[in-house]
Amino acid sequence: MSFDPFGDFETAGYLQNALKLKDPVEVKESEHLSFELSLEEALDFLAKKKPIDYRSVRKVHEILFSGFYPWAGKDRNELVPHLAVFKGSENDPYRTVFEHPGSIKLSVDYALELASNKKRFRDSPGDVMGQLAFAHPFLDGNGRTILLVFMELCYRAKFAIEWSRTNKDDYLRALSEEIESPFKGHLSHYLKPFVVDIAHRDEWATMIGGIKGLDGLDKEGITYESLDNPEVQHIYNTYRGRLIPPME
Repeated sequence: MSFDPFGDFETAGYLQNALKLKDPVEVKESEHLSFELSLEEALDFLAKKKPIDYRSVRKVHEILFSGFYPWAGKDRNELVPHLAVFKGSENDPYRTVFEHPGSIKLSVDYALELASNKKRFRDSPGDVMGQLAFAHPFLDGNGRTILLVFMELCYRAKFAIEWSRTNKDDYLRALSEEIESPFKGHLSHYLKPFVVDIAHRDEWATMIGGIKGLDGLDKEGITYESLDNPEVQHIYNTYRGRLIPPME
């Protein structure tokens, strides 16, 4: 099944984009152009926003992608509350299950709460990133939106991740493992060697432009199912029996 949650791909293009594009390459190029043109505005918004909350996350997405997606800034619960979103096919052992649309805000709020404990955040940065990625608030543009929010949270906790030293495939593998088995250290173990002391914001725009894999949890392999499907309901009833670590 192609990713067509609105059910109007043939007439409105991929996810009702402003240009009604259907070709995956053209979609990716135009979407990335919107991102690049709005990147500094989004970073400036985050730098001035105190505190960062769920509305802030939605606003960052709106700033980054409203030039291409008219619905930018609206989450899955607002747009397609009846659909569950996955990455990978039903028979894929590495299939990623994203948050139930009705719980997206709760998941993001919890990630932000985790980040507020600066020492714990630096020791376990993957817990925060994994929780944000699991929330998967939007139909597209999640990776880039989450990265900007995560970088600002790191900055406020007085550390940074040297993303230029990370490997796309290794990072996405660790991220998928973190989503599958949260708070077990999968992603933190991968990220910890790249933790450095605080970096200036001045070079962020250039640095972000060179990071690969920003959309690794979007587009390719994304599927959806109705929440009325008993099998999907069973997944959410049994999947990810989340052992939420106590807040310190």
